Amino acid sequence: MNRIYCAIGKIVEVTQNIELDIGEICELSEIIKEFSRHVKMTIQDYEQAKSDADYLKTKMETMTFGQMIGIVYDSRSLKHEEIKELKSLLERRNYFTHEYFKVTKFGVSPNEDFILEEFEALKEYLSELNKMLSRLEMIKAGQKERLEFLENKNFK
Repeated sequence: MNRIYCAIGKIVEVTQNIELDIGEICELSEIIKEFSRHVKMTIQDYEQAKSDADYLKTKMETMTFGQMIGIVYDSRSLKHEEIKELKSLLERRNYFTHEYFKVTKFGVSPNEDFILEEFEALKEYLSELNKMLSRLEMIKAGQKERLEFLENKNFK
């Protein structure tokens, strides 16, 4: 049973890291989009864009995962396929954190084969979460490079 508890704890941890990355991706995306709206961005426009993007990120920190996905969708910060995958991951995360122990009957002395089967399913889902987290990290790194390029191009 401890393996199942640890796996669900890890699922929650990785999901929270995904949420942090989503906030940062939206923040960076908003600043980058602002550059595309200006022929030549002024320092004042840039500072305003940074302030607005930081406000959005701060606001997102208080949102649920589902609400954050809605912001990502509206802002077009990620591709449609990635948003669709995030929604699927969210549905399963919600099941494991809100329903799993209500519907899964482990009994007083649970069957070891059943526990192993459940643990394997949790590991598979955790692997999918980690793949998404890695993809988001790469997207975020690419956005940071793009923003740095735009800053250098406009202000140096």
